[in-house]
Amino acid sequence: MNLPTDLLHPLLAQVALTALIWAILLTARLVSMIRHRVGMEELKGEEGYRKIADTDVISDNFENQFEVPVLFYLVLVLLMISGKSDPAIVTASWIFVGSRVAHSLIHCTFNSVYLRFGAYFTGCSVLGWIWWRALSL
Repeated sequence: MNLPTDLLHPLLAQVALTALIWAILLTARLVSMIRHRVGMEELKGEEGYRKIADTDVISDNFENQFEVPVLFYLVLVLLMISGKSDPAIVTASWIFVGSRVAHSLIHCTFNSVYLRFGAYFTGCSVLGWIWWRALSL
């Protein structure tokens, strides 16, 4: 088992989640633009985006993929470069990715703030532990 390279799989899974949310956002925006008859030029200003506000939640979720996950990418890359890791970090990395998938599913569907916060808190807690563990190796 080569632990530092095993971290590449959860890292790539998080990248894939971001790409999936991006594709969903692009599709939703195009559908909304057609439905609400919004031309590309109208998106120069806020008025055009107000007309397709039904895509705001997906847009917000896409932005979320560039907040806390950035710290995930950083710690995993540092661990891979340093050649340090352990099975617990690999497992925790997958838990982090699972929490981000849960957060995105909740956010982009029925959007329960309580459940979404639970997924967010779980992910942040696990990520904090990964950083703590990485610094102690």
